[in-house]
Amino acid sequence: MTAVDRETIERVLAEKRRRRSSSHGYQDRPRLAFVVHSFNRVANIDQLVGGLRSLGDHELIVCEDGSLDGSRERWAAYLDRPNDFLIHSNDLHEIRILDRAIRFARSDIVCLVQDDDHIPHETDWLDAALRAFDDHPRLAILGGFQAYESFDPDPAKAKRIWGGDQFRFVHHVNIGPYFIRRRHYELLGGWEYSFSKAGEPGICADNELCLRAWTNGYQVGYRFVPFKGPAGHYPQDGGTVLFSKETRVRNAVRNSDTIFERYGPHAQRIDKLVSDANAGLLPRDRSAARRQRDHGYRRR
Repeated sequence: MTAVDRETIERVLAEKRRRRSSSHGYQDRPRLAFVVHSFNRVANIDQLVGGLRSLGDHELIVCEDGSLDGSRERWAAYLDRPNDFLIHSNDLHEIRILDRAIRFARSDIVCLVQDDDHIPHETDWLDAALRAFDDHPRLAILGGFQAYESFDPDPAKAKRIWGGDQFRFVHHVNIGPYFIRRRHYELLGGWEYSFSKAGEPGICADNELCLRAWTNGYQVGYRFVPFKGPAGHYPQDGGTVLFSKETRVRNAVRNSDTIFERYGPHAQRIDKLVSDANAGLLPRDRSAARRQRDHGYRRR
């Protein structure tokens, strides 16, 4: 057996002393976990880390999915706190690697972040999200990008909400940010794996999970957060567009058909569940939700 050299022993002991003196102690059950899916966006990592760190001492799980641009090394240099974790995989893509990360988390609430997101440093959006989970015990998912007021997964056809800083219940939402109550995610069975093969974009998986939540007694909410920029702004240089454009389109068509077949028969029931949930909000929230519906951005 090869002995550990004295220099390494001294370095380990020094590092243990440093960690003991740090203000960042390990949390067995943190309230919130940020899960970042990382794939060849090294230029945005500094901004992501700065933004997420400014929001508090939360669990941070990075899914580094086989980048070739130095992203793994960049993340490794930053992830030095006790509740930081780096999961390395080899281009499995979002459905499979995010499923592993969500189940790995020890937080009650998980917030999914994409590698091209820009994190607002003010905390009102995060405080409001966590408060919504406290106020609504059956809330399983809360979106902050785009929301839809019908089961239709096609953004060109569905009644879309894009903007508004008041909470409301909706049929389904898109990722970025995408809050999940981990317990509900596990009870629902997680993402629909058939929506992509390993290495392919899982287009509509975020929408399908929301519809499944409604049909299983849970709820889905929305409050806009400008991770992608202001309402109505959608960058066209996302990873699935750059690296898997044809596959993205093919999967979107197939998965939309699956959603129609699976949830079309339940459309009226889901409509009523969403309507009843919004009717149950406090009068102030109902008024704000109506204003959001009437004035929110919709692409025709």
